[in-house]
Amino acid sequence: MVSNMSLKKRMAKEEQLVLSLSSLYEQYSYEKYSMAKFEEYSFYSDNRKFMPGEGMIAFNSSDGRLMALKPDITLSIVKNAKMSRESRTKLYYNESVFRISDETHDYREIKQTGVEVLGDIDAYAQAELFFLALLSLREIDEDFVLSVSHMGIVAHFVDGLALPVETKKQLIRCFSRKSVHELQSLCQQHEVAESVCDTLTGMLSLSGRLGDVLPALRSLCCQPEMTAAADELAGLYHEIKDHPLADKVIFDASVVNHIDYYNGLIFKGYVKGAPGPVLSGGRYDKLACRIRENACAVGFAVYLDGLNYYYPNQTAKAVDVLVLCEGSAEGLLAKVNALAEQGLRVRVEREQGGIKAEKVYRYEGGKLSDISC
Repeated sequence: MVSNMSLKKRMAKEEQLVLSLSSLYEQYSYEKYSMAKFEEYSFYSDNRKFMPGEGMIAFNSSDGRLMALKPDITLSIVKNAKMSRESRTKLYYNESVFRISDETHDYREIKQTGVEVLGDIDAYAQAELFFLALLSLREIDEDFVLSVSHMGIVAHFVDGLALPVETKKQLIRCFSRKSVHELQSLCQQHEVAESVCDTLTGMLSLSGRLGDVLPALRSLCCQPEMTAAADELAGLYHEIKDHPLADKVIFDASVVNHIDYYNGLIFKGYVKGAPGPVLSGGRYDKLACRIRENACAVGFAVYLDGLNYYYPNQTAKAVDVLVLCEGSAEGLLAKVNALAEQGLRVRVEREQGGIKAEKVYRYEGGKLSDISC
């Protein structure tokens, strides 16, 4: 029999990652959730503002309903999963969504894996999920950072300013682009009070290991909601501070996700070699409550398509053993089976061509001869 470890080694790196993450989530008692590929088009259309990207693949079902090929996973989970405020539903998934690519401007399949906690979300549930995000990034690479912020800090402060809605959106975009100069110019243009501009600039400029920047973050909090958000981040850090991965957690006020979607903790994960975030998540009660009354939810997704540059050019892998047989193959199957039972990946061909192999054998007269160079 081939061991699970041998089988895993022969998988593509992306497949290995999915297997490792699934095992990780099950260790923490998350149950695998499988979704239908289709939902009614009206469901996604009614919640379009919560969806990343534009466009859906629609078609008519056999009973005449207009259906959509799944463009979002979280929406479907919140709609269909069993949940209550009195208990906690813990799920993980390995699914695909179908969206328009920013690169090709055409529809493509995007693979994701992730976790969601629905229902009774307390401080522990949130800390556990955040810690799983750290462990998920470590499965990809030891060289990673998890950038964290809170919607109750930047977004709440900006929302409370006496400015036009479009100006507030522009301020948020300054944060997402990490542009201090653009932020200050916008404040000057709209005659924002100097003290307010200083607070905004201070938040945008504040960056570093979460444990190190908490005192400075607290000093910038000028509203009860901001202080509560900073306290929540401090409590989260307290839960993980003794773990070696705590140093990987960076406070970054530029992490400002969809303000109609998230309402609390938000974070993004990065690994060296990938051009953008490969993990994103946070608290999204705003979305959950739109679909189900008084719902609470927190989760994150690992964007496997974001690892295309990290795992480049995964062409057909080299085999462990290549057997060349130009004549009679009588008795060869038994030889191949014996090699396969050792956990080796074996291929039989008439000639080698461009096939890469650790060992190359020629089969003649019922015997294998090693002809590896």
